[in-house]
Amino acid sequence: MNATLESLFGPPSDPIDIPAFIRTAAELDTTDSGPDPALADECSVADLRDSLFDTWNNPTLSAYLSKDNEHNVTSLYSTTKSAKPKRRVNLPDPDTLPSEVIALQKQLDSVNLTSWKLNYDVASFIRPSKNSDQNALAQVKPAPEPSVRLSDELCAIITVTVHTRSTWSSGYVNRSSQHALLSSQSLGDLVRVIRCVSDEIAEEDSMDTREPESRPPTGAEGCVICIENVAYGDGLTDNDYAQKLMRHLQSVSKDAPPLTVAPTTIYETRLSSLPLRINQPYWLLHQGNCEHFVVVDQIRLQHPSDVTTGYPLTLQITPALLDLCRACSKVPASLSVVGDIRLGESPCLLCASCWRHMGDPDDPNIIVKQLPRYELGR
Repeated sequence: MNATLESLFGPPSDPIDIPAFIRTAAELDTTDSGPDPALADECSVADLRDSLFDTWNNPTLSAYLSKDNEHNVTSLYSTTKSAKPKRRVNLPDPDTLPSEVIALQKQLDSVNLTSWKLNYDVASFIRPSKNSDQNALAQVKPAPEPSVRLSDELCAIITVTVHTRSTWSSGYVNRSSQHALLSSQSLGDLVRVIRCVSDEIAEEDSMDTREPESRPPTGAEGCVICIENVAYGDGLTDNDYAQKLMRHLQSVSKDAPPLTVAPTTIYETRLSSLPLRINQPYWLLHQGNCEHFVVVDQIRLQHPSDVTTGYPLTLQITPALLDLCRACSKVPASLSVVGDIRLGESPCLLCASCWRHMGDPDDPNIIVKQLPRYELGR
């Protein structure tokens, strides 16, 4: 697992003293007189930006560029020996193209940069889009109960990405979400804002099959996060996850890592008090055995264009992969049926429509449970 993490993240930076960084950056920001207007005009890329936006916001031009790019990538893949057959992209007849598309193609063909056009060597560096490249959010999502920030305190913005172990390979991780926090906030604020499907597992003794109207996240109820060889527990009980982790490490191996329990809980530990490193994965455990890796992407001062309220902000959430109904294989399953001999497997995942068409079962021992409601994009 260590080799996998090293190949996915890093190299990590040196530990960053956040209060010292804020002081130094603030001094540089106040002493800087700003860029030279003439130099700013000379280095401006506003014309390129406006041209790009005008082209991409045009449905005709953007559709043509997307299809042309898909055709070029498919052609590059076909040149590799290990390439799998791809769906052929049928381009329209050049004589039938609109005049604006023809003009755009002439502009692209006139570019003299040798690196502008894709060559066969780039096939090894092109990958298809992954589910983690998508964002379930249409806009930045503020916290439902944002933490109170002191108005006279200068804070840094810390951007973190949360990675989760892959369901198909325990040695691989996928990005699940990205968040922005203030350095004045605590580890507890970070844990609370992380949305995880494990938080939506129903209680074992709950037999209510109705879907709840709302389910508050419970990720902070029983958790531990390890940062720079220090384990921070939630402190909700005298024997929290941090204490249990220490006892577990001492019992399984004599060569356990030099881990110590923090004197403060995640709710008492402010991010500004931690020696965080960029690109270093920090291990988080909650909900019994659900593991995440928290990676700090950047630490910076606030910009005038940044929002001033709603932190922690959720910037990205990877859409959840839902199992399809075993009967129709068309829509996501919403029910788990246990002990029904008619289905051929137990538990069997079905959609509500297929279960309704099957009719009421005769066996009273059959259990029907509502699958957890995925609120990741809400």
